Amino acid sequence: MSTNALAGSSMRTIREWKKCLPTERLFSISAMTSVNADRNRIYQALTVPEYIEAWLSVPSAIAGRTGVMAGETSFSIGYWCTQHVQRRIFCSYQVRRRSKLVFTWQHSTPTEATASMVKIRLLGDFGRTTVHVTHVGLTLSDQQWHQSLWALSLLKLSKLF
Repeated sequence: MSTNALAGSSMRTIREWKKCLPTERLFSISAMTSVNADRNRIYQALTVPEYIEAWLSVPSAIAGRTGVMAGETSFSIGYWCTQHVQRRIFCSYQVRRRSKLVFTWQHSTPTEATASMVKIRLLGDFGRTTVHVTHVGLTLSDQQWHQSLWALSLLKLSKLF
């Protein structure tokens, strides 16, 4: 096979990859809080469905109408919003360790067409833990909603302990 044939093949692959890129620029948000609890308790609060329901604050969700279902490698968040419409967020763990969680985040709404990524770091040990959330791959139209979600949720999480 000649090198020209290889060069043509790789150029075609690059063009196909560029077609798959989102047309809208992607953004990230970051939120952080300090919690009066050790890392193990915070990890449980972030991974056990009943605990997630206690601190997760979805903007425009009706109070008490949020549920979390979890499997081995994924979880989903279902909620009713004030417009009396049910929405769902699907998440799939990429990393699940005591000090680090990474999962994909896919809203079931048409405005969020691509999956984004949530990274949560737990720093500290004996009685005080810093929770640092970074959510990457957001569109500009979804950025404010997610910023509000994480800010309110981390505030509520810190008040639980």
